[in-house]
Amino acid sequence: MAAKHPKRSTSFLPLKIIETILLNLPVESLLRFKTVSKSWNTMISDPAFVENHLHRSKTSSSRNLLLGKLGFSHYNSEDYSLVKIDKDRKLQTLQLSECPPGSNVVLSYCDGVLLLTNDRQTCMDFVLWNPSTGTHATFRFPYEVNPRSQKIYGLCHDPRTGGFKVVVVVCLNYFTVYSCKNNSWTRKKEFGDTSFLVVYDPHIFVDGVFYLLSMDPGRYLITYFDPVDDEIKILRKPEVFSDHLMIYMADLRGRLSVYCNANDGRGNAIRIWIKGEGVGNNYWEELITIENVPTYIWFFKPLCFVENKILIQLYSRRLVLYNPSEKTFEKFDIERYTVCQYFPYLDSLIDPGVFFPAPEKEEVVTEKLISCS
Repeated sequence: MAAKHPKRSTSFLPLKIIETILLNLPVESLLRFKTVSKSWNTMISDPAFVENHLHRSKTSSSRNLLLGKLGFSHYNSEDYSLVKIDKDRKLQTLQLSECPPGSNVVLSYCDGVLLLTNDRQTCMDFVLWNPSTGTHATFRFPYEVNPRSQKIYGLCHDPRTGGFKVVVVVCLNYFTVYSCKNNSWTRKKEFGDTSFLVVYDPHIFVDGVFYLLSMDPGRYLITYFDPVDDEIKILRKPEVFSDHLMIYMADLRGRLSVYCNANDGRGNAIRIWIKGEGVGNNYWEELITIENVPTYIWFFKPLCFVENKILIQLYSRRLVLYNPSEKTFEKFDIERYTVCQYFPYLDSLIDPGVFFPAPEKEEVVTEKLISCS
């Protein structure tokens, strides 16, 4: 008679609770946990999970991470550092990421994915790269363009397919749209006699569209590319901004913000306005006036909020925190190497290659050998 063994109690959590826990973890951990089991791999790879995790990243109260491009230092120029902003005003390097070889110029970014190229002037080869996962996908620009022509590049999601769209605006001429899902370029309308000129780079991706500051004869316009119908449209500016006033744009708290010199450029104060959520929301409110700015406005770039303070980039590479309550600028302790560019970092599971059509499999022809014996 076989001996009876006591039943081992098996405790487990429902998958819904496991999913809730995983949604709050960083991408680095999730990539490791995909190897725990087949069910975990399926869950983390599911497009709905990827989208929900992205939403958590966007709404996180601790978005104090930047992707810094290393400059004149002993590091390779293709290295990027993940920089955390500590409360004691120190910049802590968490890790180094190497972008795909030969493509180290950032043209645009959207939902944690960067649009890269090897040469801003020619830009014949493009790369979509997610530094969180290390995945990337490549494609080419099919049109011949004068290298001296001004070009602006944008990246956004196609709300119908979920894939990416890349827009290249060739100023004074036309713009083209690339659909990753269809792996095809579409050359859009000619601008004709209208002197359409994009005067601000980089643009801002919020509200599911990307915004550009453009110039029509005698006036500045806030325009945006709408990925629903692939058209460039005009957004109404705050009424306090005259047509001739030069303005700049930023993404603060996930909303479009515009800023300009206060008092018509007299003095060293900068006013910042913020737009209501949603591309169709034309409500604007004044956010803050920053006084005693230690540089010209074209060297001034608001990056994000750190608690109740504003992180600002000055002179292309210097970071400071503006304290609104005390109206002072707080300096950071910088590590020994130089960071020459900063980009908002968003923890994202998006794999750019998923949105491209799978390559067609070559038909394999097998020949049957006939014995001649």
